[in-house]
Amino acid sequence: MLRSLIGQTGSLMKRSLQAVAGTKKPILVTVPVGNNPARVRFLIYHKGLEDTIDIRTPGDWGGLSSPEYRAINPQGKIPAFIFPSGETLFEAKVIMGYLLDAYGDSGPPIGANTAELRAKSALLVQVHDLYIASPNSSNPQVTATQGAMYKAVDVIDGPSRAAKFAEIWKQLGVIEALLDDKGPYACGAALTEADLTLWPTLSSFLAVMLPVYGWVNPMDDADNFPKVKRWHDAIALLPAAQKVKSEVDAALEGWKEAKKFDPILEQIKKHPELKWKWP
Repeated sequence: MLRSLIGQTGSLMKRSLQAVAGTKKPILVTVPVGNNPARVRFLIYHKGLEDTIDIRTPGDWGGLSSPEYRAINPQGKIPAFIFPSGETLFEAKVIMGYLLDAYGDSGPPIGANTAELRAKSALLVQVHDLYIASPNSSNPQVTATQGAMYKAVDVIDGPSRAAKFAEIWKQLGVIEALLDDKGPYACGAALTEADLTLWPTLSSFLAVMLPVYGWVNPMDDADNFPKVKRWHDAIALLPAAQKVKSEVDAALEGWKEAKKFDPILEQIKKHPELKWKWP
């Protein structure tokens, strides 16, 4: 039985790698709309690695649920990273860590200059990953906090969705408190992994989707989040940040055109007793 399973996995991996045959470059597997893969693209663009790393989509392996893609990332999620040898990595933070290590001397530097600021960057990434962006489960019925903005009504009921909206507001406050008092970036004068991680989530996911539900765009809310606004305005000047935002925003606008949010708005109407927007 074990030998059979090992053989099946090896066969799937061989078939998976047929899709990348002929390339000697590493490959990032991503899609435009995901905020976690977008942070990896931000790094690639900022470092000028577009000619060094190929960018593909899960569709090259038959989609996220295909056996071929599951052989690359058994969680069935994005991003994933494939070395020319066929070895793979998954999880955005792990891929980011590898790229920062392997390509640290390429392009503009990324990283704080002191242990204290490096710890602050790591803390901001942890807050983002644990409390906003990840469900910490591969089960599609288990949803992240950010899923309140887009997961279907048959996956998140009204009270659970309202609780997730409250958590978004809370975590925005946590991020506001952690951001450097002077800036311009999350941890001061140097661009860090925290900036790359927060940018797609705050500047696109929250900025585009929360106003659909009546929120003031938190990136423009100088009364409640003055440091977030100042940080956003500084990062927005970076060409790589602009490129990533345009990619994610275009995909989110497609969601609007497809009326993806309409059932959620109907769910909200059915629960006027719940609090749906802040402040």
